[in-house]
Amino acid sequence: RCSNPSVRREWRSLAPEERAEWIAAVKCLNTLPHDSSLVPTFNTTYTAIPPINTSSSYFDDWVYVHMDLNPVIHYTGQFLPWHRAYVKDFETALQEKCGYSGTQPYWDWTLDASNFENSTFWDPDVTTGVGGWGDPNDDHQITTGGFAYDFPLSYPSPHRLRRQYTPTTPGRPNALDLITPENQEVMVNDFVGNFIGFQEHFEGGSHGAIHRIVGGDLLGNCPISAPAGCAPGPKWSPNDPLFMMHHGMVDKLWYDWQNANPANFWSFDGGSVSVVNNFIPDPAFPNGAPPFVTFATPIPTDGIMNKYTIYELMDTQNKRLCYIYE
Repeated sequence: RCSNPSVRREWRSLAPEERAEWIAAVKCLNTLPHDSSLVPTFNTTYTAIPPINTSSSYFDDWVYVHMDLNPVIHYTGQFLPWHRAYVKDFETALQEKCGYSGTQPYWDWTLDASNFENSTFWDPDVTTGVGGWGDPNDDHQITTGGFAYDFPLSYPSPHRLRRQYTPTTPGRPNALDLITPENQEVMVNDFVGNFIGFQEHFEGGSHGAIHRIVGGDLLGNCPISAPAGCAPGPKWSPNDPLFMMHHGMVDKLWYDWQNANPANFWSFDGGSVSVVNNFIPDPAFPNGAPPFVTFATPIPTDGIMNKYTIYELMDTQNKRLCYIYE
């Protein structure tokens, strides 16, 4: 283990100048050029995404990694460890490429469950705020906060950041019911030694609920500018910088579950093949069908992320990760 782990903190515990620094660093990545080391793992005919836009930004490269690897990082054993690595490496990019001095903040959305739409989280300040909901008359593109107008996005087609409050979806549970403090308390304290049960409850539960509630880019909706045949989904959800805060919270809850019981810490299981129908996993393989993922399995990186095995992503206090949560 590392001797001096960094500490990740909830967004609202940051001072205004710390929030401004994170927003400025994310926007800095958006001004850097495309990195030619990005090499997709899959053919675009399989992933149903556009080819790499070499005129895009380095921030867009991070979006593309998630787009390309979408088939193997959701509803598989890779889900939690891969996203842990993704957020960690994005944090490192902020620090090394844009001089960011802090850690990646997380968003504790349980604080907003009772009044999500009007929460103070949706700060409109252009320097320190993440902005709020989009204009329904303009493709739900946001008009407030630090990411409103000078934050161009390339995938799936050029557009501005969009959010659309969508707490309910026909045929699915009210998403707001899945992000309550009570729900998270059950999740962290139940499923003792049962990684598959924990992930199944979490991935399609509160994790998916936040993507649905915020809508727009975080849900992966196609912008008006998208070409015919654009298929919505979680592929380009990192377009919204809230993705990194949301998955910081996802990682924290896994971290909390790992540390809630000794039987949890090294508990891990899952397959490498996603078996999902309309975001509902096959009951026989809730987090992936064979061949199974093991501690020795390397995560896919597309040439942008660092190389890790699953084992190296199980303990946030090892020397490669070296962080804890406040």
